[in-house]
Amino acid sequence: MMQLNNLDSELAHELGDFPEDDLDVVFTPKECRTLQPSMPEDGVELDSHVRDCVQTYIRDWLIVNRKNQGNSDTCNLKNKGSRKDFHKRLQKQTFESETLDSGEATFQTGPRHVPTLPEDTSRTAPASCDFDLRSLQPDPRLENLLRHVSAEEFERQNEEARRTNRHAELLALYPSVDEEDAVEIRPVPDRPKEHLGNRILVKLQSLKFDIEIEPLFACIALYDIKERKKISENFHCDLNPDSLRGFLRSHTPSIDLSTQARSAVFSVTYPSSDIYLVIKIEKVLQQGEIGDCAEPYMVLKESEAGKTKEKIEKLKAQAESFCQRLGKYRMPFAWIPISLTNFFNVSTLEREIPETEGLNGRSTSDKKATLLQARRLSERSLSSEDNYPASNFKTISLTLSTFFKQEGDRLSDEDLFKFLADFKRSSSLQRRIKTLPGTLKLEISPAPENLGYCLTPELLPVKPFPENRSRPHKEILEFPIREVYVPHTIYRHPEYHSHHVKN
Repeated sequence: MMQLNNLDSELAHELGDFPEDDLDVVFTPKECRTLQPSMPEDGVELDSHVRDCVQTYIRDWLIVNRKNQGNSDTCNLKNKGSRKDFHKRLQKQTFESETLDSGEATFQTGPRHVPTLPEDTSRTAPASCDFDLRSLQPDPRLENLLRHVSAEEFERQNEEARRTNRHAELLALYPSVDEEDAVEIRPVPDRPKEHLGNRILVKLQSLKFDIEIEPLFACIALYDIKERKKISENFHCDLNPDSLRGFLRSHTPSIDLSTQARSAVFSVTYPSSDIYLVIKIEKVLQQGEIGDCAEPYMVLKESEAGKTKEKIEKLKAQAESFCQRLGKYRMPFAWIPISLTNFFNVSTLEREIPETEGLNGRSTSDKKATLLQARRLSERSLSSEDNYPASNFKTISLTLSTFFKQEGDRLSDEDLFKFLADFKRSSSLQRRIKTLPGTLKLEISPAPENLGYCLTPELLPVKPFPENRSRPHKEILEFPIREVYVPHTIYRHPEYHSHHVKN
C-alpha cells in the first residue's frame, strides 16, 4: 500500500480495492526458555547466508492479523451451540406471497390486513378482481425525498439501515458440506515454540555395592524395544563419595556445574509399553576381562574381616593405580532395566496405534496411514488442551537390589534389545545372566512445567535459574521414533546432535 503510487496502473487498480485497515502487522518478541538464546559460539566465522539463517532463531515474530476475518458470529457459531438447533432461535418470517394463499398477511413489523381475492371471481377477468384500493393503508411517506444529502451521510444512513434487524448468523443456516467435498479451513496457527514431549523427572539418590573399592558411574538412557531404537541421549551421573572421587583428581582439575547433576528430565513424544529406562553402571578402564573385574563384587563383602578385608584393601590400591593412569576411560560393568509402562497413560494410545513392526514390506496406503497417524499423534501431544497421553502418575521411589553383570561379548545395542525383549516376556533372564548384589535408590515423577535450576541439552540455564544451588537438573535430548511435525525454533549445533546420535 505504501508503494501504491509507484506501481503500474493495472496493479494499482487491483490493490486499490484492498481495504487499508484490514491487516494489522505487529512485531512480537520470541519467547525464550533459557536466560540466553542458543547461538553459535563467539568468534566462529559464518557465511552471510548462514548468519542470516541463524538470526531467524532470535528475530521477532512478524504477526499479520486480519481484522475482518474470523470475527463474524458465523465463525463463532460453535461457541453458541449446535448447528442443528440454531434455527430454533430465529424469528419466523412470513412473506406477502404466502398470505395470498392463506388469506392472511402477517409481518414481523406488525399485522396488516390485506383483502384476498373472492373465490367465486378468482378465475374471471382481471378487471373484476382488482383490489379495493380505497380500503388499503397508504405506504409510508418518504421523508426528505428531495433534500440534498452528502455522500458520506448517505453512506452512513445506508449502513445503519443494513444493520437494522439483520440476522448475523444467516449464512450458518446453509446445510453442512459433505465431508468428502469439504474444503479445509485452516485456523490461525499458534506461534511456533520448542517441542517438549511427555516429560518425566528421574532423580538418582544413591548407588552402593557390597564393597567400595573404586569409583562407579551411572549412565541412563531410554530404549524402545519394539522400534529397536535408542530414543534419548545418555545421562551420566557421578554418585561416588568424596573418598573415591579423589582417585580421579588428577584428571579433573576443574568440575563443571553440569557434571554435578543427579536428576534428569527425559522427554517422550510417543509413549508406549515398550519403552525401558536402562541404567548402565560403568567403571574406570582396567586390565582384564569384564567378568574378572566383576568377580570380587560377587564373592566379597565389606562387613567380613580377616583375609577378606586384606583382599579389599589390595583391590582398592589396584583400582587407585588404574584410576591415575586410565582415569579418562570407562568400561561397562553392570546394568538394570526399568519398564515405564506404569509411568504413562498408554491404554488409549495402544488402542489407536495398530501393532506394527515398522514400514518395511507394507503397501503404500499402509505407509501413508501410519505416517498420518504419527502426524496426528505428534500434533495431539503438543496440544495443551488435549494433554494426550499424559504423564499423570504420582511420584514413585524405587530401590533396586540386583544388577545384571555385563557380558563381555554382548556389548552392542542389538544384544541389549534381545535382553530387554526376554526381560519383558518372562523373568527367566535373571536365571540365565549372572547378577551382582547392590543398591540403587532413585525417584521417578512427572516433571513440573517450570522446573527451577535446570539446564538444556546444550547446557544453557532455563528460566527460572536461581543462584546458590548445588546440583542442577539436566534436560536430556530426545530422539523421537517418528517425525514430530513442529518447526525448529532453537539453534542446535549440528556436531552436537550428530555426536549424540552416534553414541
